[in-house]
Amino acid sequence: MKKSLVALAALAVAGIASAQSSVTLFGVVDAGVRYTETKVNGVQTKNWQLASGGITTSRLGFRGTEDLGGGLAASFWLEAGYNADTGLGNGGRGDTAADSGFNFNRRSTVSLSGGFGEIRLGRDFNTTYLNDTNFDPFATTGLGGSLIDATRAGYTLAAGANGFANNSYVRTNNAVSYFLPSNLGGFYGQLQYAFAEQAKTDGFARNNSGRNVGGRFGYANGPLDVAVAYGQSDLGAATGTVGAGLANVDTTSVKELNLGASYDFGVVKAFGEAMRTKIDNDLVVLNNNNNAYGFLLGATAPVGPGLVRLAYSQVKYSSDFAGTDPLSRKLAVGYIHNLSKRTALYTNYARVTTRGQAGLQSNGFDVGLRHAF
Repeated sequence: MKKSLVALAALAVAGIASAQSSVTLFGVVDAGVRYTETKVNGVQTKNWQLASGGITTSRLGFRGTEDLGGGLAASFWLEAGYNADTGLGNGGRGDTAADSGFNFNRRSTVSLSGGFGEIRLGRDFNTTYLNDTNFDPFATTGLGGSLIDATRAGYTLAAGANGFANNSYVRTNNAVSYFLPSNLGGFYGQLQYAFAEQAKTDGFARNNSGRNVGGRFGYANGPLDVAVAYGQSDLGAATGTVGAGLANVDTTSVKELNLGASYDFGVVKAFGEAMRTKIDNDLVVLNNNNNAYGFLLGATAPVGPGLVRLAYSQVKYSSDFAGTDPLSRKLAVGYIHNLSKRTALYTNYARVTTRGQAGLQSNGFDVGLRHAF
């Protein structure tokens, strides 16, 4: 009898615990055969490969929430990226220090939420990137991802100019983020500050390399979703002394302003985004300031158990350096065929043409399989 009572008590305690807290293991395995052709200065390169992340980045993660009572909850999120074709960890774009192995490079946060909203600490998405991915029919993933995303992830300007590659474009370390509560009649938003974690030495200019500041505010109600975002990342290292008039200080800032929107008509969902990215380089000798202006137009359409995706994106660069300002254009089309809620077959095709970038042209296609759990 005592053993039965003990067993019942244990089950009751377990039920209470499960009601107050939960931990979930989740992930995606996405791999496909990909073929690409690239031509630069008339020289063509062809490549067949088994690629990871054709429509969804391969990942493995843990997330959980504990109900603290009174409408208060504590949460954590640990998410790692990896390459499905090799099984190796993937540090993510612009985070080379993490490329050496498997780690929680995609997201590593702890948060406290309630009626006031949510306060989140750790490595997380940047505010401006959320617009880039949410209003791209290809979600900035695979061959179809927009040129707006590609520009910030590593495209370069004319010879001699700085590229727009930004180490903290997609995600930023050391971030403190505040999210508005979800009961504001469709309005949403967040503010974010990421610490540079650079020591200040007396007599020398402050080094803000690694600092990131941003905000995003939007409105989503029914078929409409629209949001504006701004972010600034400081990349340069301050090396000059204050007494020398900062003559040797190189403080580079990447600033982005973007506006995105989508509207679901039922038979088709339309997407659009406009952005401006600016590099301010305060190095006195070069006065190297560069801008990029871009836009995206796209759509998705459900077809039976599948989804057709189409997007056109364009980015134009403007540099202090002499010469033709480069221009890039991209057209992408894809199809996802859902075998179930978690498994899908897909295919994508994309073509990129440029002006003022060594005759760069590229096109490619892929066919793959994605499974989520």
